[in-house]
Formats: sequence, structure tokens, C-alpha cells
Amino acid sequence: MSLTRTLQLGAKISRAEWTRHRRERGTPLTGNLVLLVILVGIAIGLGWLAYSVGRTVASGQKLPYNRLSLFVSVAFVWMTWRSSQYTRIRFERFDPDLLLTTVPARTAAIGLLGFVYARLSTTLIVPTLGLVVGAVVGFESPSIAISIAIAVAAMATLAVALGTIARLVGRLIALQLVRVRFYRDLLIVFGWVPLMIGAMILEELSISIAPVISLFGVLPIAWFIDLAFVGTGEAAVSGRNAFGVLGLLVIIVPLLVGGTTVLARQIWERAPARSMGTHGSHSLLKEGLLERIIGPRIPRAVYTVARKRWLMERRVPRGVLSTGYVLVVMGLVGFPAVLFVGETITLLVLFAVTVGLVAGIAFGSDPIGTEYRTLPMILTSASSRQFVNGGLLAAATVGIPLVAVIIVPLGIIGPMGLAQTILTTFIGWAVCVCTAAVALAVGLDVEHDEFVPLPVFLH
Repeated sequence: MSLTRTLQLGAKISRAEWTRHRRERGTPLTGNLVLLVILVGIAIGLGWLAYSVGRTVASGQKLPYNRLSLFVSVAFVWMTWRSSQYTRIRFERFDPDLLLTTVPARTAAIGLLGFVYARLSTTLIVPTLGLVVGAVVGFESPSIAISIAIAVAAMATLAVALGTIARLVGRLIALQLVRVRFYRDLLIVFGWVPLMIGAMILEELSISIAPVISLFGVLPIAWFIDLAFVGTGEAAVSGRNAFGVLGLLVIIVPLLVGGTTVLARQIWERAPARSMGTHGSHSLLKEGLLERIIGPRIPRAVYTVARKRWLMERRVPRGVLSTGYVLVVMGLVGFPAVLFVGETITLLVLFAVTVGLVAGIAFGSDPIGTEYRTLPMILTSASSRQFVNGGLLAAATVGIPLVAVIIVPLGIIGPMGLAQTILTTFIGWAVCVCTAAVALAVGLDVEHDEFVPLPVFLH
């Protein structure tokens, strides 16, 4: 099939998918009033920003190249991410069994790229209009409208190509490897934690981020700024960079489109329909390290229930992912309260309580929902008390070492004494076990007036 024919059929597929999408959800300009209001607000903000930059340059000052390059980099990352999301949604609604009987995989992939580009373009229309109007008024140069429109279209083209191929790479890896989605969920839920810690370290050490911002000015992505402002005729704008970025697009975009075609064909024609393998399958009755350490003081059924909960969290980490709410609450409420008090020991106690809550909720929450499929088998081989004690054992076995590993080194490094460190560690252990007990009681719909103290790990 010739290239012209392929592009024509790809355009037809894009229009068909766009029609399906418009019937299902409408367009950003007509289908969602809230989104339209948000886009208008963004357009007003971008218009004011462009007007301010134009007035700054008109007053004789230099173009704030480094700050604009940071802004362009953030916008490009957002475009790439949105393109990836659009690809995921539309790719899941494709019908390759029917489509590939009429056109090759390359044509269908080009149709997918066309739809994603059209979807992203409709989202960018209103913000781009605001940016163009503000720049024209601020720079007092009508020609800048054309250069900004070309720059935005070029950025969207590269973002669509990158976002689509990145999404297909992730999908292909997820089809081949079982644990990829687990790590992806962990990154989504807990990825903000290292970012917050890094920001705290930068604030504490008073490290300037100016060199990092200046780095964005030398990246090729910053050349889109030269392309956008080439219509102003400013001396600070490099015409070589402006046309150089167009040359790079001519080289890079076809390569990315070819890679998208290869990946789509691999997924549609050769990849398995689901992740295969027996990873994570273990015997629940085999004696493990915990039995060798504790011995027969705990019934074997309790060990089995605990090991079953660990295995379920490895396969479907429902409880582990739910601990993200704990980190958010403790970070937004507990951490400011500790900063207000200003005591180092209080911060250490906050860490101990947080880790204890995380372990207790991860392995104590929703016991029925987690064990629902195997609940008849479990309750025919273990008593109700052993079932509850198994959940407590699962949480304590993870939480006690975790609290010790985190709190003890912090206490030794910090100004706290040995006694305070040990006491704080015991607080974390108590919070872990108590949280698991309460979570189990709530998950089993136990009435509050039935809460009574009981010795644990009994037959």
C-alpha cells in the first residue's frame, strides 16, 4: 500500500474514532462546561503572562529565557502525559480483530496518532488563543501570532508522538511482565513522598535551584521559545534554534511514528492477551523463617492465615496502596503540627506513629474483601480467633522490624538519647498492633460496645 493511501485511510480512521468520541463524551469546547471554564481561566492566565513578557521586552529588558524555558518544559511534559492518557483510553476501545481485517496495522496506528493529535489540539485551542492575544497586544506585533501557533502545533506533534509510543511501550511491558502494574501503582501512590523529602532537604540546606532552572535554557526543548518569538524580531531570539527545532521534528517524528507502528503491531498480532506465569505462587503450609524463630508457641493455622495475607498483598496490594491516605493525612496535618511544636523528639514520634499506622492498615484493613475468594476454605481450617490473630501477626511481623529499621537509626543520628529512641520505637510497635486490631474489628463489622481487651495469639 502506498504512503498516500495509508495516510488517507489513517485519516478516515481518525475521523471515525473522533466521531465515536464526540458521541460518547462530546468535545472539550461543548461536552463539559466545567472543563471549558477551566480552559478559559488558563487562557486568561496565559494571555496575561504573554502580555507581561511583551511589556517587559518593550521596556528594554531582556527576554526571561530561563524562566520561559522552564515553563515550556512543564507544558511539554503535560502535553506528553495527556497524549499518553488519550492513547490509553482510545487504544482500549479499538477493535483490532475487526479493524485489521480491512487495513494493515500501520494504517490503524496512524489513525490512532491522528485521533490523539486531534484530541490534544481541541484541548489546546482556547489556551493558545489566550496566549496569542496577550502576545500580540504585549509585543505589538501581529506576526507573533503565526509563530506562536506554529510553535504550539510543533510541540503538540512531538508530544503526541512521544506520549503514544511511551504508552504502547508500557502496555507491551505490562503484557509481558506480571509485576509492572504493581510498581506503577506504588509510584502513583507514594511517588510524592521522595519529592517532598527532597524539597525539605533543599529547604533545610538552603540549596539554590537557579542552576537547575538555567539548565532548561540549554535543552533543545527550549528552542520552541525561539520558534514562538521569532516573529518579534528580537535580537535575543535565535533564528537558528527556531528553524533547527523544525529540522529535528522532521527527523524525530517519523522515527517515533515508525516505532508506534511496530509496537502496535506487536501488541495486536503477537503479544499474549494477558500476563502469564506462576510468579508469586507459594505454599501456605510450608514451614518458613517465622516458624523457626517463634516456634510452636503460635498455632500453625495463625501462621497460615498470616502467610495468606502477605501473599494476597503481593499479588493485589489493596491494603498497601490504601496506606497512601495515611501518608497524605500525616503529611498535611501531623507534619505542620510538629513544625509548630519545634521539638526533634516530636518529629521522631510522628515518624514512628506514621510507620505503625501504615503497617497496621496495610495488613489489617478489609479482611473479608481481601480473603473473600478463599474465605470458606480458611474458616473450615482455622477458627475465627485464629483468623483474627493471623491478621495481627501479618501486620506485626512487618511493622515491628520496619519501625525499628527506620526509628532506631534516626534516633542514634539525632540528638535523642538511647532511652528516648527505645521508647519511641515501642510507641511505633504499639500503634502498629493497635491499628491492625482496630482495622480488623472495623472490617469485620464488630460493634463498638463489643470491643474488649483480649490476650493475642491464643488457641
